[in-house]
Amino acid sequence: MPINIHVAKTHGFCGNDKFGVEGSIQTAINAQKAHPGQVYMLGDIVHNIHVVNKLLEEHQIKTVYSIDDIPDGSVIVFRAHGSVPELFQKAKAKNLIIYDATCPIVTHSHKEILRFANEGRKIIYIASQLDHDEAIGVKGQAPEAVVLTTLNDVTDLEIDPTTSVVMTQTTLSKLEVDRVKEKLKAKYPNLEFRPGLCYATTSRQNDVIELAKQYGFIIIVGHPTSSNSNRLKDVALDIGADSYIVDTPLELQPTWFVNKTDVGISSGASTPEWLLNDVIEKIKDLTS
Repeated sequence: MPINIHVAKTHGFCGNDKFGVEGSIQTAINAQKAHPGQVYMLGDIVHNIHVVNKLLEEHQIKTVYSIDDIPDGSVIVFRAHGSVPELFQKAKAKNLIIYDATCPIVTHSHKEILRFANEGRKIIYIASQLDHDEAIGVKGQAPEAVVLTTLNDVTDLEIDPTTSVVMTQTTLSKLEVDRVKEKLKAKYPNLEFRPGLCYATTSRQNDVIELAKQYGFIIIVGHPTSSNSNRLKDVALDIGADSYIVDTPLELQPTWFVNKTDVGISSGASTPEWLLNDVIEKIKDLTS
């Protein structure tokens, strides 16, 4: 008997042609239109290799992982996750034409970091991983003022609540952040907490939570390096649902669907719609 497939209301690419993932991709495409054959993305523009490959195949936009690999006078596109100031300085020194595809929400975090640092504050920044690209970009704004930590480790820190402020990566799990906030507030009632979770992240997580409560079985389509995709899986697990993340339809396992009548589906903010549709069609094949 075919399984009933329920797609989350909010899913996939966030933003529009001037904002979020869609805006970052459009920035790269606009750069290529203006400077054909001269455009290089510094690092994966979003955490989805299928998007990166498509930009190369359809628009001839190349990705490099060192600014030294970009010829002087070419065009550089800075990634959606934000970059350290030194890279912008190096790009200018190489006479590169700069297109900044940083998500405005991340840019706002950078401005907040600088403001707090200029006030002499210590910023406790909670990241999914210490080496996440967004966290590295944030740390680079004010290295002496920012303390990088994770959800698991932040409650072990000794914090001075009179001089510190807590911020978070934009794509963390709202449920986990709320729990950590509660613990920190219990220990430091006057500690300032400015989570910084983006609206797209929160709305996608809320929709997945509702599907998880209704159906108890969730599949997320997203690349394994995507923090926001993994957090969608995590919030479903947190509710007690069976939850899996797949990068492509080939990763779907027939055993997941045994004795299941309904499945909730969503996709990360860097997952293209065509990939979500491919996964849905594969589920239909597996359960028909």
